[in-house]
Amino acid sequence: MSLEIGQVLKDRYQIQSILGEGGMGTVYRAEDLLFERPRAIKELYPDPSADEARLGAARAQFEREAQALQKLRHRNLPHVSEYFSIDENDYLVMDHIEGESLADILASKRRPTERLVCDWLVQILDALEYCHRHHVLHRDIKPANIIVTPEGRVTLVDFGLVKIYDPHNPRTTTIVRGLGTPQYTPLEQYEVGTGHTDARSDVYALGATLYHLLTGRPPQPVSQRILNPDTQPAIHELNPKISVWMAGFVQRAMTIRPDDRYQSTREMRQELETRLFKLKRQPRTNATTRSAASRAHQRVRQTHRQYRYRARWPAKRGQIRRTLIRNAPRLLPVVVPMLVPITVIVTLTVIVALIFAMGSSLLAAIVVTPLVFSALIYHKLVSGGRPRPPRF
Repeated sequence: MSLEIGQVLKDRYQIQSILGEGGMGTVYRAEDLLFERPRAIKELYPDPSADEARLGAARAQFEREAQALQKLRHRNLPHVSEYFSIDENDYLVMDHIEGESLADILASKRRPTERLVCDWLVQILDALEYCHRHHVLHRDIKPANIIVTPEGRVTLVDFGLVKIYDPHNPRTTTIVRGLGTPQYTPLEQYEVGTGHTDARSDVYALGATLYHLLTGRPPQPVSQRILNPDTQPAIHELNPKISVWMAGFVQRAMTIRPDDRYQSTREMRQELETRLFKLKRQPRTNATTRSAASRAHQRVRQTHRQYRYRARWPAKRGQIRRTLIRNAPRLLPVVVPMLVPITVIVTLTVIVALIFAMGSSLLAAIVVTPLVFSALIYHKLVSGGRPRPPRF
């Protein structure tokens, strides 16, 4: 059935607008009247050419897929909170993600930089790797199904063509609900009923999405690439600013034969992380390979700093010398009277130590007594020559 604006499903979800529409289903924005929050509801249409047995198999497949999606919890995936069927149609209720799709960004003629694309790619690969670990394939990766929130978080949405697969038996058949968008769909996904799709199918779709983001043009459908292999322009022809590494990265992901692609999103992520690590180290490498003029300028600045550093010391030494000379008249009356007592004390200490070392205390007394008297006489003479304050 076709939903109308204002219609309420299950006495809970009120349809507000249409977010997207395709041949196999429609995505609506709805208000969750129970929790008062926006939701996205994916309506899946049945195959009009299918018989009762096939429709029953499709319904059972939908329930298995919905149960698997409901278990997924990842920050770059919308959470499927509920699923149900009404008449002939199936419904998935998911978190509504506020933001702008990559298709909207491309339609506005904005071309993201390679660095920004890498930031988005890290998040998408993290979400896809999580899905594949739980044996869930997206099978409809394209710019319209990737949302960028105002905070810069990337969310992979619209699981209309999801498939649950067995990694030990990749030929497991599935009920195909749609073939996807031709520009982003790998060749094996057109083999209806044989179930050859696996994680490498999402790798191809992601590579085709990257091609569109980096060049501003969608790639050719795989059927045209097979018939005319040389008609798809290389990335550098459309955007010379793209690095050689990124061009090779996208080209390998978009290889027609699955065996020639990256064999998993984990392999893609590891190669991307290695590339980003090298880019972070790149500024240090450039600093050690400056031009000759830059190095010469650096040496001049360093020499100037060393000259200034050394030139301060003579000025300090001269200042100290001038300070001592200027204050000498004040220091002499204090320092000179102390020289004789200090000399006598040191001499007495040495002599007494030597005499006691020889074991003669009488000799020590005979030597020390005259020195003590001499010191007292000297002190009397010095102190007597100084003016004393008058007594009242």
